Amino acid sequence: MQIVINIKEHSVQEKILWMLEHFKDDGVEIEKIMAPDNSIDSEKYTDEYIQENWREMMSKGLTGFNADYYNSEQYKLDRGAFLVEKYK
Repeated sequence: MQIVINIKEHSVQEKILWMLEHFKDDGVEIEKIMAPDNSIDSEKYTDEYIQENWREMMSKGLTGFNADYYNSEQYKLDRGAFLVEKYK
């Protein structure tokens, strides 16, 4: 069964997603489809739409990518701290 939920309040979104994360071991899969205005728009992102517009979608997705950060010493320190916390 699939359910699409449109939650407008960011604080409520985070709480519901946090709760659903606890059901992953029981087979619940969380798939977030966000439209540019942060609303769920499952009609827009069909296979055909993605095939036709994948370049534009990738371009929008990479607008905030900072290659200098990922090549910096600070990234290595941040990544190390993350891995230490992850495998505690």
